[in-house]
Amino acid sequence: MTSTDWNSNPVLQPLIALARASPEIEGLILSGSRGAGVHDAESDYDIEWVLNDQAYTERMTHEESLRLPYDPERPWLDGVYTSCEKLAQIAAEASWPVGGYLTAQVLYDKTGRVTELVQAMGILSEEQAQRDVLGWFDAYINAFYRSLKAWRRGNELGGRLQAAESVMHLVRVLFALERRRSPYHDRLVWQLDTLDTQGWQPDYLRQTLLHLLQTGDPRRQQELELRAESLLRARGFEVNLWEGEIERVKAFRFE
Repeated sequence: MTSTDWNSNPVLQPLIALARASPEIEGLILSGSRGAGVHDAESDYDIEWVLNDQAYTERMTHEESLRLPYDPERPWLDGVYTSCEKLAQIAAEASWPVGGYLTAQVLYDKTGRVTELVQAMGILSEEQAQRDVLGWFDAYINAFYRSLKAWRRGNELGGRLQAAESVMHLVRVLFALERRRSPYHDRLVWQLDTLDTQGWQPDYLRQTLLHLLQTGDPRRQQELELRAESLLRARGFEVNLWEGEIERVKAFRFE
């Protein structure tokens, strides 16, 4: 959704106008499924009113609710109050609320500070990205190894479950390579094409992840692992493959 869409949207337009007119409001954020662009006709509008720090502190001091009261005339509107200080705290702690901001849209920003804070939530430091790439890749390889061993032993349930676990770890690896946090799984399909710069063929990731989640196909797992391993090596990472154990399962042949 572009800013033009926001200002012409019959629900959002009056909210943006109200935010612009209020001296206490520094910004307006649209989160949830509508912010991510994955909504349907019945989806709520999840709105965060970013108060200036003084107004937010006063509200907290007086123990006023941070959630806007339910409005029977606008039941589709779900609003809360926050502040730049609170957004900065969430970003610094990298706690669970961060995921909701990775696909959020800033509808109004008085000074530019709100946009900076929201964008910062999705970016990893260079050091953190390095750790995450190696850590999540190790978790991916562990699940890949266990899945192929399970398939080799005729354990279909184990093979499928470990395959599903492996692809979730790999997704985190791929985003960390770009110094980005991975989005919620139900919003991933709209974000995968942003990884095309890694050299994936168009729609390859979506099709492959979906195929593995549906089938756990060990041959497709082997193909994907080779591509992922090559990508990490091309980016300068030294990949530890457990002194030959992974090479052994990579050589397994499946019908």
